[in-house]
Amino acid sequence: MSERFLVQRLDNGLTLLAERMNGVRSAAMNLLVPAGAATDPVDRDGSANVLSDWILRGAGERDSRQLTDYFDSLGLQRGSGVGVHHTSVSCRGLADKVVTSLPTYGDVVRRARLNADDFEAARDLAVQAVEGIEDDPRQKLMMKLAEWHLPSPFGRSSMGRIDTLQKLTPQLGQVDYARRYQPDGAILAVAGDVDFGHLREAVEQHFGDWRPTEPVEIRRLPPPGRRLHEHQDSEQTHIGIAWNSIPETHEDYYVMRLAIEILSGGMSGRLFTEIREKRGLVYNVWAGYSGLKDYGAIFGYAGTSSDRAQATLDVYLAELQRLTQGVTGDELERAKVCLKSGTIMQGESSGARAGAIAHDYFHHGRIRTLDEIKRQINAVTLDRINGWLKLNPPGPYTIVTVGPKPLEMPD
Repeated sequence: MSERFLVQRLDNGLTLLAERMNGVRSAAMNLLVPAGAATDPVDRDGSANVLSDWILRGAGERDSRQLTDYFDSLGLQRGSGVGVHHTSVSCRGLADKVVTSLPTYGDVVRRARLNADDFEAARDLAVQAVEGIEDDPRQKLMMKLAEWHLPSPFGRSSMGRIDTLQKLTPQLGQVDYARRYQPDGAILAVAGDVDFGHLREAVEQHFGDWRPTEPVEIRRLPPPGRRLHEHQDSEQTHIGIAWNSIPETHEDYYVMRLAIEILSGGMSGRLFTEIREKRGLVYNVWAGYSGLKDYGAIFGYAGTSSDRAQATLDVYLAELQRLTQGVTGDELERAKVCLKSGTIMQGESSGARAGAIAHDYFHHGRIRTLDEIKRQINAVTLDRINGWLKLNPPGPYTIVTVGPKPLEMPD
């Protein structure tokens, strides 16, 4: 395993991860800094989101145009985003170009220019994105479902709110950048045609003297409630259902994942078959796992016409309870094939692997091999999954609806 993977924690707290992939000339880099939405200052939701745009508008010796032109000259495909725990910047391209870009990415997370003239543009884009949510009721619903189900601040939207975004100033952003963009807790993951020695040297040179700051303390608060209806004049109703589950590190994680695959694994899943195909109640229905650090939950969705909304909710909940009665051997085998197929396809992409090894290290404290994951999936027997389902019924539920009228809710 040591010939394939590199794991090195620098003295300042940054962890370097790398995976050597055979048969590829490309590589991907994913750099996570501990500046996720959960660490946004109180009453300044969305500040991480604005910062993630602002830092790419000039860094080190390059202004915004020069920075973009430089990355383009290397032929890199780039991305950035804000999650619950981290802000990420990433790139994919030829392996030597990815390594060549590391000093400049070091500038981005350590020496962003943060010019006041560029701040307004970054904040305005964030405000426009929030305003656009009103035109996307499904997105609005899922954001509210997370807010009402997960403990605060983990359920807060990374997009922020218009009132909190308007409180942001260049001065506050500069202070926030200095406070949260730090190496302690950061992860730099690279996958592909990687020379470990060359990579280690580049990271130590350009990130090794990055000085840590005090970690941001996160205070957990309970969610506001379990039932919410938001009125919207429409012929459609959007239904969101959530309940607690187990974290990724739990020994029964893949038992649970296979159960959810049986429930909502595409057109063969029970939700699609029973609610859409047999009854014609919905145009879209699904459920999926969401894992945070040491915490897990299942989030479900159904989109339907308002006259079918109550029946949709009732049948959806009935299907969740029916799952506790057990699954068949055919359902289990089909779920295993689907889950392993996704794992194998992930292993063929350097971008996916860079993200996966960073995710693994953050959640598990180590890198898992694809073979290990497949073995854990294969080890789930019919007796084991049916026993687990019987002992772990879904609920209690958080239910959020968006539509013209509220629905009758279960006790």
